[in-house]
This record gives sequence, C-alpha cells and structure tokens, in this order.
Amino acid sequence: MTATISNGVSASYSPAEDELGAADPTALLTESGDLKPLAERTYTNPVPYADGKSHTAPDPFVLKYRDLYYCYATDEHGILVSTSPDMVHWTSHGFCYTEAGRRNFWAPSVILINGVFHMYFSNMPAEETDTHTEIMRVAVSEDPLGPFEKKAELFNTFAIDSQVVYGDDGQLYLLYADNQVTGLSDDRPGTSVMIDRLVTPYSRENKPRPLIVPTMDEEIFARNRFGDGRDWHTVEGATYFAYRDRAFITYSANAYEHEDYFVGYSYAQLPNKQADAHIDQLDWTKQLNENRFDPLLIRSLKVEGTGHNSIVKAPNAVDDWIVYHGRNADDELYVGTEQRVMRIDPLYYAEGGLDTPGPTAAAQSAPLYGTVHDDFADGLNAGWSVISGAAHTESDVDGHALVADESSVFIAVSGKSSATQVIDVWAKAPVTPLGARFGIVVRYQDANNLTKLEVDAGRQVISVVDVIGGVASERVTNADLHDFDSHAWHEYRLERRYCRLEIRIDGRFAASCTISDKPGRAGLFSLRTGAAFSAYAATEHVNLWGAGLRDLGRELHADRRLVIDGGVRSSGVCPVTLELAYPLVSNRFVLDFAGQTSRGQALLSLGEYRLSGTASSVEFMRNGKSLPSTPEPARLRVFEDNVRRDRSGRAVLTIRIEALNGTMRLHLRGKTWQVPFADNAARARITLDRASLTGYERTSLESSIEERSASGN
Repeated sequence: MTATISNGVSASYSPAEDELGAADPTALLTESGDLKPLAERTYTNPVPYADGKSHTAPDPFVLKYRDLYYCYATDEHGILVSTSPDMVHWTSHGFCYTEAGRRNFWAPSVILINGVFHMYFSNMPAEETDTHTEIMRVAVSEDPLGPFEKKAELFNTFAIDSQVVYGDDGQLYLLYADNQVTGLSDDRPGTSVMIDRLVTPYSRENKPRPLIVPTMDEEIFARNRFGDGRDWHTVEGATYFAYRDRAFITYSANAYEHEDYFVGYSYAQLPNKQADAHIDQLDWTKQLNENRFDPLLIRSLKVEGTGHNSIVKAPNAVDDWIVYHGRNADDELYVGTEQRVMRIDPLYYAEGGLDTPGPTAAAQSAPLYGTVHDDFADGLNAGWSVISGAAHTESDVDGHALVADESSVFIAVSGKSSATQVIDVWAKAPVTPLGARFGIVVRYQDANNLTKLEVDAGRQVISVVDVIGGVASERVTNADLHDFDSHAWHEYRLERRYCRLEIRIDGRFAASCTISDKPGRAGLFSLRTGAAFSAYAATEHVNLWGAGLRDLGRELHADRRLVIDGGVRSSGVCPVTLELAYPLVSNRFVLDFAGQTSRGQALLSLGEYRLSGTASSVEFMRNGKSLPSTPEPARLRVFEDNVRRDRSGRAVLTIRIEALNGTMRLHLRGKTWQVPFADNAARARITLDRASLTGYERTSLESSIEERSASGN
C-alpha cells in the first residue's frame, strides 16, 4: 500500500469552506501562509547568537557534550567554536584553534575519545593560492572550547571534509573527500567521498575505498574546467549515521557558492550482528529515486547554498536534526565574502529513506527536551525520589554535575513508571583502592524488583543486573573495557523496548539483552562511589520494526488475530482493525505500511478525521469531506508521482502524526495537513486491507522542562 503524491500545490482553507462547525483551520497558518508551530518553544532559521550579531558558521559540525552543544566551523584564520544549551540559542567563543603560517581552516569534525577531544580539519600554507594544498590534520584538547594542539598529519596530499566515527564493530573510521579515485576520470572527473580505517586516532591504515562518487550533472562544480570539455564534479562533506537496519551517509555536491548546492545521501543495509557492521564493506547505494534527481536538502525561494551538514540528537536523545549552512537568497552573493550561516531542521525517516522540511525560514517547533530532563544545576528537581543515600551538585567549566556520596548506596529515580524509554546521561567516577561501581537504573519498582546497568571500573566490566522478586541475575556482561577510562566523562544511552534493552556508550553499540518486561521508574545509582552524573534525559519512546514487532500487541488492540510476516497483518484475507493504546494528543506516531497486493490500502480514523491511502491516491477527510493539504514551501526538491518500494518490491508509505496544543499535524511524503484537534482521549484506529504495518514508532511530545517553565519554576 502506498500513495501517489502529486507535485501540485493545493489551496489553503478558507472560513467559507469550513461548514462543519469546527474551529477555523486558517487560524493554524501564519500571515505569510506558513504552518504555525505545534510546540510553544520555537526557533527561526538562521539560529540566533547571544550577542545579537550575525555569525558565519560554514560547514557546521555539532557535537553534544554534557549540558551543551558545540559547533565547530570553517574560517579563513582558524576553527570557530560556539555553544548552545538547546541547539537554538548560540554563544560564539571565537577560535578554538589557530596556527601560524596556515590559512583556510576547513570543515572541522570532532570526536571524544576517553575524555580527549580529537579534531580533524584541513588547512594550507598561508602563501599558497592553490586550495589543493589543503592537508588534513589532527589536533587535541581536554576542553571542548580548546585551545587545541596539533598532533599529526593524516595525509601528504589534498584531503578535506573529515568525519571520524566509531563503527558498531568497534573500528575507528575516517570519512573524507579527495580527488584520488575520480580526479583523472574521463567520464565524470572530480572529488569523491572516501573511507579509510584508523589504526590510531593519529594514523590511517592507508587502504582507502570510495564510498560516493560523482554520477550526475547536478554534482558539477565547474563546466569545462580544463578546457578539454571535461566538467569537474565535487562530492564532499560526508556524515555517517544509522536508523533501524539501515546506515546512511549524507553528502554535499557541486560548489557551496552555487545557489543549488545540495545535500544528498547514500544508504546501506546493516547486517544482523553489530560486530559485522563494517562501514567500509557495506553495499552503499546512492539515493536517486528511480534515477531522478531527489536531494534531501536544496534551496528554496528564501534560502540557497544549503549544504555541508552534520547530524545530532535533540535534547530528548531521540530525535535526529540536520545542521547545515545556507545563505539568505535575497542577499547579493559576494565572491570571497563569507555569507554562510548555521541552520537546523528536523530529520525524519520515511519509506526507507530520509526526509526533512528544510530549508525552513519561518518559525518552527524547537528541538524537544526529554520527558524528564535535568541538568542538576540546582541538585535534583522536584520530580525525583531519593530511594537511598545522598548526592550534591558541583559545577565546573563544562557544566553542572550531581555527585553521589561515596559513603552510601545512592539510588534516585524520576518520571512515571514505564517499559518504553530512552535514557541518556553522562557519567564518570574515580577508581579508589576499593574500585568503583555506578550506573543507571532502568526499572525500579521496589528493592526486590529492579533492573540496572552497572559499570564496575575495578573489574573492568559492564553488566545488566535484573532483580525479580528479590532474585538477582546478571543478564549480560561486557568485559572489553581495558581501554575505558572511568575518570573521563562518557555518554550512556539505554533504549528499553519492553523486555529488550540496548546499550550504547559514546555512541557505540556496547550490548543488548533481555530484561523483565515489568514497568518501572528510571534513574541513577552509585555503590559507595563518588560517581558524577550530568545532563540526564529520559524520553517516553518506542521504536518497533522487524522482529521487534512481536511487542506491537502491547501498543495496540486488534479485532482479530495478527501475524508477523514482513510486517504485522491479518492472519486471514479479511481486513483487520487496530486501535492504538496511547492517545494521539501529546504524542508523535510514525507508521510504516506496505501493500501485500497492488490493491492494498490502509484506513486511519483520527477522532473526527479519516485518511485513506491506496496504491493510487491519498485522501484526508472530515465527515466525508476532502480536506486540502497545506502548501509546502517552494524549493527545487520535487516529489515525483512514483511509487516507492521496499526490498521485496512492495509499495510503501510512511505517515507521521503529531498532536499538541489543540492541533494535529499529519504528514506524508510531500504533503502536510494541519487541523484543529482538541479530543485529548482520541486514539487512532487503523484498518489494514491487504496491507501490513511494517514499522511503528511512538515518542512523547511532553517535557518536564515545559512543565516547569509553565509553572514559573
């Protein structure tokens, strides 16, 4: 089941059309015709700075460390750094790295390894004029604001646009761009995205492989560059990340001075075992949408030169955002004058690929905080319950920390009881002669029923301890901590999906295991260890797909038996109706469908609204009357009238539904509806007719930050 989305722009609502007694839908649009944000917290691109000035931020690379986001950016004279607590409000700190006799400090990226920030960038001799003398270097600092100190050069020839990432196989990879593979091509010469393994953070394996090479005219940097008819192409600025069972690499192409500089992407299927996920050996495919030019991000009427992005999690530790640079399209382009500024937009996953509303220029909902969010600036917030022990707040140059009393067993929990959460916190602990034991409470009912992730720095192991009815068992142990420095800050991210728990440390996969499926409150613990915790977030969230769909019965109720067969579907030929267990209001639902036959369809009942999707059309209605979609911002990106298919050849469709503050927004590829919605108890009902539900994601839109702000605390 899928939908054909036309590229025509529908007219917006008018009061005369609304004959059904509902609130006037035009109230949901701004005077300029843009959608009003759902959330009370908003931002408008380009993101502002505290001093009120316009700061350039070319090639922005954003890293979250404890309480703050750090943006590292290109400049003629050094590497620029800025900070933000929320991705929206930024403070410039000037240069974090300069070097005498060098210029053109290009495209920095930073990775934290055992408490040391490693920055990869390129620059060139000050007296040179040929930018192909840009050489990639590595500099380090224990302070994310610098100053960084140069440690090594990774190349002796042209190389730019680094990203260093740990793969889930434990290998350190370097993504970069150079001219070695396609620079002398007779077909499409130019710059390509490459990958090489790092033996250490300062040395390459020197076995480079191409990842993304030029394939189309839209990637041309300069026509007839050599006077012999050959056009020069540029593919650069790679960023690696993953979602579900797919890996993605975004890239930018042509030239940043061009108004249609764009972000595209490649994707690859991930193996079942994380240890087998070798980034340089995956089968990468460039997203072309059936050989049509289909960029992820490209200019609109208001923004141009969009490109060179990084991907970062929102404060809720769930939502991905794309950070990129662009120029105001109304400003005259001055060659040689830096005009690129930082912009952010949400990144969504749909139909097996990527989607974003960007480049936006009107007010948008700001990145979400967690359902529970605490920076410990004032100790534990009121929502915490201290089960035992004590802790106090300390501050340093990097932020605030909650430090446990080392003379007792400290346990504190917060939020509502849940079996579906993402928990994210930074932690460190000193190792005394007695060792060090600390970690995260995943599930707390009482002293005899709890689950915790425990870091035992003395024994150099990480384990999950599950206590059921007073009987404790160790579910999983990761003993590969010989290079792990518990004195340094590390980020721990735990995703709980009922009885499944996945653990990531510093963004890398660490372990997964089964635990009790009973709900409980989440929090922190320390066993007679002066452990420090910083930037805690817990978000109500669940993401089910593949084998994980076996838990879908906990999220919905069906009127007949369901089976898992390439998704969830009726066990027979008759349609099946599903009712979601959670209300629409204050939640985001992302539903993935696939048609079992060409006549497959899905019908959604959303309070007084109905949506029907078939292989040839999508219709959104209220009381039998079709409602037009809201006009999308004009941009070069065009949604063609073609069906998207999965690996099995089934037509697919992704529907995203959000309801908050009396409004519901529904989005399908290329179309958005925003309508009044005040039924706080309404739950979605889905009828599958020769169709399967292949993916289900639920994320809470509520935040303790919003609640405290509303109450004036």
